[in-house]
Amino acid sequence: MSKQIVPMELSDIFEKTFTLIGKTFFRNLIIALLFLGLPLILMAIAADDFSSSIADLQETIKNAHGESIFDVFISMLETLSFFGAASLLLMLGSLLAEIAISVVVSEELMSYSISVTDAIDETFSGRWLHGIGQALLKIAIVAGAAIIVIIAAVMLAVVSKLLMVLFVLICCIGLVPLMLNVFLKWYFSLTAVAVDDMTAVESLRGSWDLVTGYWWRTFGILFLFSLIMQLVITIVSLPITFGSMWDAYREYFTILGKTGGKIDPVTMKNLEASFGPGISIGTGVSALLTLLIAPVYTVVMYFDLRARSQAPAQSYSTPALQDPSSIDFDRM
Repeated sequence: MSKQIVPMELSDIFEKTFTLIGKTFFRNLIIALLFLGLPLILMAIAADDFSSSIADLQETIKNAHGESIFDVFISMLETLSFFGAASLLLMLGSLLAEIAISVVVSEELMSYSISVTDAIDETFSGRWLHGIGQALLKIAIVAGAAIIVIIAAVMLAVVSKLLMVLFVLICCIGLVPLMLNVFLKWYFSLTAVAVDDMTAVESLRGSWDLVTGYWWRTFGILFLFSLIMQLVITIVSLPITFGSMWDAYREYFTILGKTGGKIDPVTMKNLEASFGPGISIGTGVSALLTLLIAPVYTVVMYFDLRARSQAPAQSYSTPALQDPSSIDFDRM
């Protein structure tokens, strides 16, 4: 018999979240590593190249002429392109991993246990495409709104610079709460794709409908979970990041002590170049921890909101009772 999820109190949401984190931890970790392994390696290489390029550019600016600066600048642009591609791949991997993890958590919440292989199969059955679609829709809507504001500001600048400044100030003040409201109402769109296999448009509309009427409650709970998650990430990732960069820090402070605070450019360049891998390790640990925590409480809150809004629970719901007025008593 399918389990029916009912509206939950805050204590129930926390209890279910921490229980599900424990029950799904190893499966979710495997999924996260599968999807983020290659992107994180590429990010480490890109971060190392980027930090080296910055150090080269700084040294060239101090010691060389325009031609050398141009060559280093072109090299840095190439490195930035690689860094951007790695970042894009990391975001894509995170999105796919979040879908698969949400599938695992949602099934566990319904008292079913699903394997990593089955969760990945569910992800690539069409959910991945809808997940990318809802992300692109969000970007397109936000970019469209920004373009409209920019065009309006340019048109006002032709009439009066004062009007343009006032318009930009009003937009900046007004758009912050508006965008916060919109982004929160779209927060569960990817979860809707993962749990209920909604299309991109349906997921945005479904998330919007679920949060409507529960905006402040949703904001407060998400804020609490975000604080807890950031605390956990900081406690775990900070020692790892610091440890991975310990040799660079030790060398830096040793040189400072020996030179009285005066470090030659070559040594400084080598030190700056060595910071990249440590930063990428910290980024990787943070990304993994976020995937192990955030999708879990998001799924729990999604089910709670769905129960509160009395939205159709699809295959999870119990059959509806027959309308008494439709019963033919003469046949009984």
